[in-house]
Amino acid sequence: MYTSSPRLSETLCSMPNGRFFMRHVVMINYAGKVYTVIKGIEVIADQNIDSYVKIVFVFYTIFMTLGMYWYTRFWLEDEDLDRYYANETTHILIKYCNSNKCITLCAALYYVIFAVLFFALYSINGDLPVILSFAIWNVWCAINLVFASRDLAKD
Repeated sequence: MYTSSPRLSETLCSMPNGRFFMRHVVMINYAGKVYTVIKGIEVIADQNIDSYVKIVFVFYTIFMTLGMYWYTRFWLEDEDLDRYYANETTHILIKYCNSNKCITLCAALYYVIFAVLFFALYSINGDLPVILSFAIWNVWCAINLVFASRDLAKD
C-alpha cells in the first residue's frame, strides 16, 4: 500500500504529495465536469452564440462527460490510486501505457489544449464570460495534474 509519512492530516502546513493532488483533481472534477456539461449545454442551445463557439462547447461537453467515467473507473478508489502510484501493471492504464507519469502529464496536456482553445475563443468572443471561466478552470486542472505527477515513476 502507498503511504505518506507523516500523513497530511497529521501536519498543519506541508506540501502535499502527488497522490494528494490526484485525489484533489478527481474530487474537484466531478463538480467541475457536471457544471461544465450543464453550462456547455446552455451555450450550445443559445441561438445567439456563434457556431464555432458551439462546436468547441459540443466537444468539451462530450469529453467532460467521458472524463467523469475516466476518473471513476481509474482513479476514484484508494486501491486504484495505490496501484497507480506504485506503478503496478495490475492497474490497466499502466499495463497498456507503461508509464503513470506519462499518463498523468498527458491528462494535464488535455486540459492545456482546452485552456488554449477557450482563451482563443475568448479573445475572439469576449462578450461571453463563461468562455473565460472555462479557460481558467482548465488551467487550474492542468496545474493540479502536474503537481500530481511529482511522485510518479520516472520514465
